[in-house]
Amino acid sequence: MKTLKNCLFPVVVLLLFTGGGCGQKWTEENKGSFSIIRNDDGQTLGFSPASGIEILTIKRLAFKDLNKNGKLDPYEDWRLSVDERALDLVSRMSIEQIAGLMLYSSHQSIPSVGGGFGPEATYGGMAYVESGVLPGDLSDQQKKFLTEDNLRHVLITSVESPEVAAIWNNNAQAFVEGIGLGIPVNTSSDPRHGSDSYAEYNAGAGGEISMWPGTLGIAASFDPELMKRFGEIASMEYRALGIATALSPQIDLATEPRWSRFNGTMGEDPDLATDMARAYVDGFQTSEGEAHIADGWGYHSVNAMVKHWP
Repeated sequence: MKTLKNCLFPVVVLLLFTGGGCGQKWTEENKGSFSIIRNDDGQTLGFSPASGIEILTIKRLAFKDLNKNGKLDPYEDWRLSVDERALDLVSRMSIEQIAGLMLYSSHQSIPSVGGGFGPEATYGGMAYVESGVLPGDLSDQQKKFLTEDNLRHVLITSVESPEVAAIWNNNAQAFVEGIGLGIPVNTSSDPRHGSDSYAEYNAGAGGEISMWPGTLGIAASFDPELMKRFGEIASMEYRALGIATALSPQIDLATEPRWSRFNGTMGEDPDLATDMARAYVDGFQTSEGEAHIADGWGYHSVNAMVKHWP
């Protein structure tokens, strides 16, 4: 027994000096309005200190206590599979919360100053120009549909600038992170890159976005690699704006030239439209290198929502 103790002593000393015994296996980086937590050999987390949630340390790893109950629930455990986490989250949701995830917001301009889509919003009961708020702040109506209506899918249109769009998205994420189960906002957009008459969408990025032919124009090149490259560039710009979902591509076949959405298609040929749609989605959704998580999806990916259904 004495010999065993003598052997164990240097091992214990080594563990103490190397942090092998009890040190946390995550680091936190303050980014101003939000923080980034990097777990060693684990998931990277983002959170807002303003949301009021706590960070739990379980087995030296960091997890977000999204429902503020002081313990790690399965849907908060990034070590579990997506299916396991989703099933646990659904079991905790009310019918109203589930219904909210099946709905979409009306068009939202940032800031909401009226004109274009929808009426002018209010900020603290006042018009934007009278309120003194910052352009990236949430409006009264946005706070209402996020809390009372349980909406999380938000469609943005015009924004004052890319910076304001990103700030608004961060503010929206911080707001919902602190309420209910902490379900995030899914910020989305209709196509924004077309050099066409839809100037409202182009102005949506404050003019600071790459201009491309519409999908019909790119399809006319008969080059799926060009379409994929567009998707790769557009996805980077969407992410910079805080947009996680592209309400595109439009894969309706262009069989009726009188249809007003003809120019958003990829032509009348099913094979060409198939190849172009696949390239579009691959460009938007693929992440590589350190940004890759699984199956091509990762931190640089933008969800491509294929439309329309007959």
